[in-house]
Amino acid sequence: MINVSADLGEGSPGEDEIWPLIDSANVACGGHTGDEHSMREAAVRAHEHNVRLGAHPSYPDRENFGRKSMDIPPHDLRASLIAQISTLRLFGEVHHVKPHGALYNDAHKNRDLADVIVDALRQMDPNMALVAADHSQMAAAARAAGTPVIREAFADRRYEPDGALVSRKEPRSTLTIEEAAAQAALLAREGVVIARDGSRVPIAFDTICIHADMDGAVERLRAIRASLGR
Repeated sequence: MINVSADLGEGSPGEDEIWPLIDSANVACGGHTGDEHSMREAAVRAHEHNVRLGAHPSYPDRENFGRKSMDIPPHDLRASLIAQISTLRLFGEVHHVKPHGALYNDAHKNRDLADVIVDALRQMDPNMALVAADHSQMAAAARAAGTPVIREAFADRRYEPDGALVSRKEPRSTLTIEEAAAQAALLAREGVVIARDGSRVPIAFDTICIHADMDGAVERLRAIRASLGR
């Protein structure tokens, strides 16, 4: 059975309906949004629905919801990530870590940045897994350090020919309900997506993620689950 995951704890409408429909959650832990109340509630929900709880740290940038790249000294970023993950761990066992937004996108290609993320994670718990694209610098850094990798694919976002996600600043970067269901089915059946130039891009994955902050997220998730036979 394919693991279905979602980015949660971000105050998006319909989050309560998403918890029963997923296997793993990536919970905002203060960098881009979230506070102790939202983290505590997420940990309770994860326990209620037998969902694996993961941390979703970001650049310390609540003003831009973590979606703007930051030039931040490595030791400051490392300290911020450790603080974010540590706060979520106050409320439940954290199984994995998935960076959010611009940090995820930047570390996808930047090995130095990826190394900072892996170092922060390993200082918390060397057995904690990192969620990343299979071909990313994050995955390479994690494997080099002996950190488990959970390979991630997206059902609701459009891909570039190189396997990166199309920026949310670009038109048609997010998929419609029907497109997302079709992309999930193609991933499950053939392990590929159709990039925005029409090329077929292989995507190795362990989990298929959806974003709870998109319009129609619940309906999109239900359609994706149906396409996966869930």
